[in-house]
Amino acid sequence: MYKKISVIGISILIKLIIFHLYIGMKDQFWMITLKNFFLILALYSLLFLVKEDRRKRSFFIVHFLFSLLLFIDAVYYSNFFTLVPVHSLYQIGQIGTVSDSVWYYLRPKYLLFFVDFIVIFLYERWNHRDQEFQMLNITKKWKKTVALISLSFIIGIMGISQQIVAESHGLYTPYNLGVLSYHMYDVAQFVTKPEIQPQKIEKVIEDIPKVQEQVKGFGMAANRNVIVIQAESLQGFVLNKTVAGQEITPFLNRLLQEDTIYFSRYYEQVGWGNTSDAEFISQNGFYPSSGLYSYKEYEKNHFQALPMLLKEQGYKTLVFHGNEPDFWNRKTIYPKQGWDHFISLDELEADERIGVGLSDRSLFRQAIPILKDQNSPFYSFFVTLTSHHPFMLDEKYCDLKLPKEYEGTILGGYLQSVHYFDQALEKFVEDLKSNNLYEDTVIILYGDHKAFRMEDEEQEELLTHFLGKPYEEDEMYRIPLMVHIPGKPIQEEITRVGGQVDFFPTVANLVGISIPLDSIVGKDLLQAEKGFAVLQPHTGRGSFIDDEKIFILGRDGRFENSKAWNLKTGVPVSLEECREGYEQAIAEVTTSEYILKHDLIPRVWKEGLKKVFTNKKVHTEIQ
Repeated sequence: MYKKISVIGISILIKLIIFHLYIGMKDQFWMITLKNFFLILALYSLLFLVKEDRRKRSFFIVHFLFSLLLFIDAVYYSNFFTLVPVHSLYQIGQIGTVSDSVWYYLRPKYLLFFVDFIVIFLYERWNHRDQEFQMLNITKKWKKTVALISLSFIIGIMGISQQIVAESHGLYTPYNLGVLSYHMYDVAQFVTKPEIQPQKIEKVIEDIPKVQEQVKGFGMAANRNVIVIQAESLQGFVLNKTVAGQEITPFLNRLLQEDTIYFSRYYEQVGWGNTSDAEFISQNGFYPSSGLYSYKEYEKNHFQALPMLLKEQGYKTLVFHGNEPDFWNRKTIYPKQGWDHFISLDELEADERIGVGLSDRSLFRQAIPILKDQNSPFYSFFVTLTSHHPFMLDEKYCDLKLPKEYEGTILGGYLQSVHYFDQALEKFVEDLKSNNLYEDTVIILYGDHKAFRMEDEEQEELLTHFLGKPYEEDEMYRIPLMVHIPGKPIQEEITRVGGQVDFFPTVANLVGISIPLDSIVGKDLLQAEKGFAVLQPHTGRGSFIDDEKIFILGRDGRFENSKAWNLKTGVPVSLEECREGYEQAIAEVTTSEYILKHDLIPRVWKEGLKKVFTNKKVHTEIQ
């Protein structure tokens, strides 16, 4: 028996070493790896408590499940650069829709996590007398001893994990816990949903930036229809950029030159929900959930979202999206956000499907008669799809002539997809004009999230070559935001840093709606004196970017292991110069989470942030 246990034990250790090397773990590598190794051995030891006739099978089942977990983690990591969170179980039904992206990230090398089964199988064949798992007769007394020792060891390691997370301001990652400790801690967090301490928020609430009374731009787009377009995977670097002498986004480039305010340093802030989180942040002015995609986490909440405010002003509110209505729980959450009508694939003709859903051209085309039938004013929100990963367009849709170095690459596919979106948008605007909908409408466009991650070496190399400069976090998280107001003689670029959480107050100001200044976490970018954007949750809580510098928290969650640099010069910045911004970022996210977790938005809108957080009665009612 001991030979077989040794084989399994060695294979476990080798797998852990390979996996931790694969994810780039460096600090405290051996300590974290060995801690996870002994944790797994403790879990495996509990299998000796299983009845003798089932013990051998139980070992192989558990060992297979552990190997499968590493395999799934490896595939997931290659896209999101973290491990599969337990809340992903809610999204299993969505895998079919994004199957192209899943297949794109599958690699034969991930099958290495199952190679040891060949060794174990051969061992079985060669050792015909093997009844070792059954032959070990463990008495009841020894069973109690094994259980006590194993459970004590597991509890001890989880206690160490808790201490590590506490020192990292609640951030738990595979880099500071290791693969198995991460998953166990993640499950514990998901089940227990630990309370956010209001006392902590009260100490930092004053750090949330205040803005002046709305003056600049107030009502500039009042009494108009509002069309907001959330463009799939649209990053800022494609604007005013050419490839082989061809503009990638010629229509957007022209739009920037006339009747448009362009926020060129605008950053994504999505969480686990990606596209759906971009919607949530933008329409609500609060940060996404750090533990689950927001449309699921907060599905029972009460909101005071942008479409609700516009409804109060007499607007009709509509959402257009060329996918299934249940995707990301939209069918449930949209009515609670103030949307009157959700036009999804259930109501649209699937006459041209590209990738994960209806093509952008078809979506825009089918929307025109619906918009025309609305009694003005209307607020119409479009969530596009064609430029979705893995950016595989049929050749008939690819109009750019790419250089050979980009042909067949993911970057080449992305450029073609974005060019397609640009053409679809141009046709949409032409249709708005021909149907007398253009002049009385403000068109607002922004990207939902990044298309490429710098952690992917292949993608980082392609982007660095394409951009002519290193592809780093400040470029990776940058997305465009533009406000086009036909007939308004404006052409302005605002370089003040902002994030998606600032969309709500900025748009409210433009359409002439006054909102309480301390009712949301976001700020009006037209009034803000200083730029600041929280980068979370994938960079680690406390990461931020402002008008001068960027700060990225260390992957292990420790402030001292972080990095920061000047955005103009690229020169490293002292971490102590970033501490104030780091604490502000934590304050904003913590405040937002507390409000949403306790469904306080209606109360905050009525009383204001400061009053709510200094009201002991509120905390008593919650607890």
